[in-house]
Formats: sequence, C-alpha cells, structure tokens
Amino acid sequence: MKKILLHGGSSLISKYLIRDLMKDYDEFYIFCRNVEKTKIILNLDIPTDKNFFYFENNLEQLDKTLSDIDKLPNDLDGIIWVTGYTGNPKLELSNLTDLKYNIELNFTNVVICITQLLKKINYANKSFICVICSVAGIRGRKKRLYYASAKAGLINFLSGLRQHLNKKVRVLTVIPGYISTESFRKLGEKSPSFLITSPKKASKIIIRGIYKNKEIIFINSLWRFIMLIIKLIPEKIYKRLNF
Repeated sequence: MKKILLHGGSSLISKYLIRDLMKDYDEFYIFCRNVEKTKIILNLDIPTDKNFFYFENNLEQLDKTLSDIDKLPNDLDGIIWVTGYTGNPKLELSNLTDLKYNIELNFTNVVICITQLLKKINYANKSFICVICSVAGIRGRKKRLYYASAKAGLINFLSGLRQHLNKKVRVLTVIPGYISTESFRKLGEKSPSFLITSPKKASKIIIRGIYKNKEIIFINSLWRFIMLIIKLIPEKIYKRLNF
C-alpha cells in the first residue's frame, strides 16, 4: 500500500491535492489544527479501499507534532508540506514574540519536523518530500520582512537536503506565487489576475511536478521570470522599491 503524509490538511490546495492523489495512494495521514473543520473543507468522498488517518496538532506545539510523527508508519512514500504562516509585519517589528512565532512556523519547526520525518520515509521506492515555500523567499521584502527571511531559509534547507538525499528521496521545492485562497484575500494583496492561480490548478501543477521528478516547481511560470529580474536588481536600487 502506498502511503502519504500531508501537513496542513485544511488548506484548499490540500483538498485538491488529496483528490488528485487518491488514484495512486492508499493511505493518507493528515496533520491539521482541527479535524472536524478539516473534514468539512476537504469534503471527500472516500472509496472503501482508501484509508484516512487524522492527527490534530498545531505546529507551534512542536512536541505534540513530533509525538504524532513518531506514530506514523515507517514506510511513507510521500510527504507534502503545505503549512505556512504569513504573520503581521508591523507587530513583528515591535514584538519579539510575534517575530519568533513567524520564524518558528515558517522555518525552525518545519525543518525540525522534516528532519524527524526522514526516519519515516521509504527509501527503497523513489519516495518524495514536497514543500510549498514562497516567492518571498527568493529575495528579501520589507513588506514581509521575517516571513521572507524564514522562507529563504527553508528554500536553502531544501536545496541542501536535496543534495543529502540525492538518488534516495526526491526533494521538491514549490514556489506558488499568489494562490486565490482565503489567506491571500485577507492579506489584501493587489495583483493582476494573471499572477493569481486557483488552488485546483496549483494542485494539478504540483502533482505533475511530482510525477515528472521536478526539483523546483513554479506554479505560475511568470513568477520565475519576475523573480529572475528581481534577483538581478542592484541592492542600491532594490532598497528604494516598495516591494
């Protein structure tokens, strides 16, 4: 039986990822904040030959999350990490507790959990680890100062992990850009529609990247071009931009 863990079960992306993966995977281990809420969001019609196991934990409660990881089987074929936290940049500049919370949820605790999950991977079956990061992690942004820094650290961690697990486990870094979720709408970001992707389409692109053994996936190829240009802007000019 093929087994997969998905961390961040209440995300709309998770909803479509699970639906797309059900044809190839038999057991799903879902980590989420609230099991009943997650089941409503996922709204799954589960075939009788599929098994779903839900774990209610919060990434800020690292010990509980690690304890739940210990309960997982030792032959996972895939790990998909969706969980992230945008935070509040204004509060984080003045409140160290909020700053620490952002860094922990977007970098420190993620890295610790993924490292622990390495003990649960099936190394003999071309398994994969797929982590959703952010375009913000490609270059620092004053509007998302600590979030961008944490995501940059996560992107670099995945790059190093890819080298460490070379030819053993595939490591995929997903750069989503803007996804039309509730969290994105709450941020109030103003962007043209061609830069925004639906969760359903994002899922299709991620699944295709997994099956094609990709290493870095841009959900919207325009972001690859945009971020390439942004990376080339000299620091003296970049710091004047309201980006």
